[in-house]
Amino acid sequence: MSKNAVEMQEIGTYYKQVREERGYTLSDVAMSSDYLDKSQLSRFESCENMLSADRFLAAINGLNMTPSEFFALKSNEPSQYHIFATKMMKYVMKKEVQGLKSLIKPKARMKMDKIFNILAKSAILDISQENLITTTEKKFLENYLLNIPQWTFFEVNIFGMCLEILDEDEVYDLGQDMLASNELTQIIAFNGEIVKKTAINLYVYLISKGWYRRAEKIEKEFDTLLTDWNIEEKISLHIFKTF
Repeated sequence: MSKNAVEMQEIGTYYKQVREERGYTLSDVAMSSDYLDKSQLSRFESCENMLSADRFLAAINGLNMTPSEFFALKSNEPSQYHIFATKMMKYVMKKEVQGLKSLIKPKARMKMDKIFNILAKSAILDISQENLITTTEKKFLENYLLNIPQWTFFEVNIFGMCLEILDEDEVYDLGQDMLASNELTQIIAFNGEIVKKTAINLYVYLISKGWYRRAEKIEKEFDTLLTDWNIEEKISLHIFKTF
């Protein structure tokens, strides 16, 4: 196959994966724009033809995403998110605060850059207790998570890494929203471990703050969330409850 044909196949297949993970039908996307119809989208996802630039942007917008967000989690190439996350985790493992600070972009304007800055600062807070999060960034994070149309792996990941930044009320409400979301089953099917670890981290966080009744409500979800194969998560949960 030619390089262009391979790229077309990858984009169409990836678009279908994202659409299904976010719970949209072809009809939902087609109805979001006058530029699209169901048959066009179906041929695009089946790799039969490529959408024009304006129709492709409209199709991404139909998933309530920006182009940056759409490509951020694309796993078969070194995406912006993949590159950033790899660098950040290397610094986190070595507890290199200065390295994490080097990832922070001053005067960030793009949504993804703002999110990356918050993730880096959250890691710094976790490692050194140095809080660099501004009031504006905290408000941006709150609005971003409270106004997402649907939970995806990306939002679950951000939420799990930013528990200490958010207010306790918002942490609990967002945790409830995540566990009650219609997309949870689909998210678990593709990224089950991060969802389960985020739920356990949320439970531990609420306990550490003395919010026992709220923690108990989260704990009730574990019966359906954790399976017999989640040995590590169950052991972690048992040790913490015993402690």
